[in-house]
Amino acid sequence: MSHIARSSLLIAFFFGIDKVLGLARQMLVARQFGLSYDIDVFNVANNIPDLLSSLISGGALGVALLPVLSEYMQKNGRGSAWDLFSRILNLAFMATAALALVIALFAPSIVNIIAPGFPAEQKALATELMRLDLVAILIFSISGLVMAGLQSNQHFLLPALAPGLYNIGQIFGLLILVPAAGSRLGPLTLPGFGFGIHGLVYGVILGALLHLAIQVPGLARYHFHWAPAINLRHPGVRQVL
Repeated sequence: MSHIARSSLLIAFFFGIDKVLGLARQMLVARQFGLSYDIDVFNVANNIPDLLSSLISGGALGVALLPVLSEYMQKNGRGSAWDLFSRILNLAFMATAALALVIALFAPSIVNIIAPGFPAEQKALATELMRLDLVAILIFSISGLVMAGLQSNQHFLLPALAPGLYNIGQIFGLLILVPAAGSRLGPLTLPGFGFGIHGLVYGVILGALLHLAIQVPGLARYHFHWAPAINLRHPGVRQVL
């Protein structure tokens, strides 16, 4: 079996696992919160950070980076490709941090626009959760691009595992951080920390950390060296943007 065929099967397998974990997460959300106001507040709080993540980290920018990085890898070698990767990574993190700061400062106004019918208490909670969600987005501004970096090296295993671990972080939050009382999972008795809807956001942050952490060994394997530079005039940076 060719390398491409093996990689395709691997991606398909872990894509299926991720979908199963995503379904389990949705079932746990329904069990823990049902149709409560808490989950409505969470969804409102997650709207803008999720959009930011889609645009900057694992979404549009990651898609634009991959072919350019692969081209640099083939023509100029791994060192040159990692140098370009560092510049894009630094730029993406700084842009995400700047936008996250703006969102954090104007979170109350954003919530008012998205959910004008919420009572004051729910608006305050949505504002708090939105600011917490931005921590995960900062992590994804790195992790989403690391996926492209590893894929440009024809390494697909760890990027394929990462989305499932993101779901596992959220499942951990739903099973352990959200409930006030312990719950049973088969023969196991799980503790409950009683964070409520905050526990779901903590699970999102944990999932983002796992999404990044599982890919770090791949960076080490391919001798990634971070360069503290941006340089918008770099031809590769301009090509990606």
